[in-house]
Amino acid sequence: MTNLDGTPTITKPSYTFWILFYGIICSSWLLLFVMSATDKVPGLTFIKDFCVSASEASIFQLTGMWSLMIGAMMLPSFYNFVVVHQDIRRNDSRHTALLTSGYVAIWVAVVPLASFTQKYFLDQDLIGLDGRSQSMFLNGLLLLIAGVYQFTKIKNACLTVCSSPMHFFLSYWKEGYTGSFRMGVHLGTVCVTCCWALMLLAFVGGAMNMLWMAGLTSIMIIEKQGHLSEKFSGLVGTTLIGAASITLVLSIFLEVMI
Repeated sequence: MTNLDGTPTITKPSYTFWILFYGIICSSWLLLFVMSATDKVPGLTFIKDFCVSASEASIFQLTGMWSLMIGAMMLPSFYNFVVVHQDIRRNDSRHTALLTSGYVAIWVAVVPLASFTQKYFLDQDLIGLDGRSQSMFLNGLLLLIAGVYQFTKIKNACLTVCSSPMHFFLSYWKEGYTGSFRMGVHLGTVCVTCCWALMLLAFVGGAMNMLWMAGLTSIMIIEKQGHLSEKFSGLVGTTLIGAASITLVLSIFLEVMI
């Protein structure tokens, strides 16, 4: 839209969009907290059947939990793209809503894989009811995978995209509502490729451990800040590899001793 003199119209920020954006994030964290506290807080037993930390949880229930996890963890890391897209679109939130929908759609598409992984670990008694690994060797292996992946070319390439919203839009801009959704799908694909290894660490500290998951969320947000991404990502990788080495050595030592 333009004014009579040909200058672009600057629309007011869409408070509805931002209320929904932050509302989804906050409600997702709240529901996850309630689910993790069903055994500790009186009066919350009615959520027990939906609490995916139970060993009898179905794939459907696990999918529900991981979908909430996407809203809680991955939407905050998408904030920079939302803000830049809003600026480019002069606060036309319809396009930004479609961009965000495309991004979320890709994450939701991989949720079943996370659900089947957790279900398999539960059935094999590799993780406890809180989603935390009960095997020191598995902990070490997951830490090693996540640490090594931090230094791979594909991780660095994806992180470059994730930490440079304006560069992405200048390089891959698509017009129209369909174009906004397709850009979201593109970004979702890049983000999944960037963060899947870190998401595996949910099984190290516990998928239902809210402090642990908040810590992982913070790591993924910080490493997507342009001025911090490369050094911080390397620091995280080095720390994870160090932790993995100690854990694996202890695992082998204890196995031999026993």
